[in-house]
Amino acid sequence: MNPNGPSNGVDPIFCAHLLRPVDEELISLLGSLAPDEWGTQTIAPRWKVRDVAAHLLDTQLRKLSMVRASWYVEAVDARSPEEVTAVVNRLNREGVTVYGRLSPAVLIDLLKVSGQQSARFHESLDPLAPAVFNVRWAGDATSANWFDTPLAS
Repeated sequence: MNPNGPSNGVDPIFCAHLLRPVDEELISLLGSLAPDEWGTQTIAPRWKVRDVAAHLLDTQLRKLSMVRASWYVEAVDARSPEEVTAVVNRLNREGVTVYGRLSPAVLIDLLKVSGQQSARFHESLDPLAPAVFNVRWAGDATSANWFDTPLAS
């Protein structure tokens, strides 16, 4: 039970300790792929395997930059669910474009480094403290770190 009471009736699920083993499995899987498998279509209509890897790298690096280092390149004032969706889709598209240019070996190496830093960062957070980014898509005006810690980076 959450000592500060449930958030929207949901008890916290602490996942920070799972980031390292999940990342290790991801790196192992990506390292096992043949060069042509990086171009395999995924369930996401616009993304191949390399695009998903690029997206994961971009997401980790953006979060470390914004939340850990307080480094914001642009101010975003998205208020409606549609505006939030548009911003997230744009950022994801831009990240996949940039990091999708990298070779599989470079992507894997960078995912190792960013995964370790991301896990260390999430493990350092007080899971019950307020998150920098509120989880608005879940209807929360404010949310705790535990709700903003991904199960998989």
